[in-house]
Amino acid sequence: MKQIPGDSETLKGPAAGWPFLSPSYLPVPPPRQSANSELDEIRSVLRESDKVVERLQKRKEDIAKEVTQRAKDLHDKEFQLPYQKPMACLAEKNACLKCYREHSKDPLKCANVVNNFADCARRVR
Repeated sequence: MKQIPGDSETLKGPAAGWPFLSPSYLPVPPPRQSANSELDEIRSVLRESDKVVERLQKRKEDIAKEVTQRAKDLHDKEFQLPYQKPMACLAEKNACLKCYREHSKDPLKCANVVNNFADCARRVR
C-alpha cells in the first residue's frame, strides 16, 4: 500500500494513486424561473397533444362505425333476392295435394280438383 503525502489515510485498491478528497457540498441553486416556465409550456403542449390524440381516436371509431354500416348496407343491397312473383294457382295445387292424400286408395275421386288446377294453369299461360 502506498502512502500519499499530506494524507493520513492509507488507500487500497486500484485508485491508490489518486488523492483522497473529502466530499464538498455545494449549495443547490434554486430552480430557474425560465426552466419552470419551459416545463409548464412543455406540459401544456403535452396536454394539448393528448386531447388531439383522444379526438383522433374518437374520430377513428366513428369512421370505423360508418364504414361498417355502409358496407352492411351495400352488402344487403347487392345480395338481395329479386322480387319473386307469387306462384300462380297455389290454392288449386294445394287442394290437389290434399285430395290425393285423403283419397290415396281411390285417386279418381280427385278428378274435379285436378281439372280446376289444370284450368287455372291454362289461364295463367
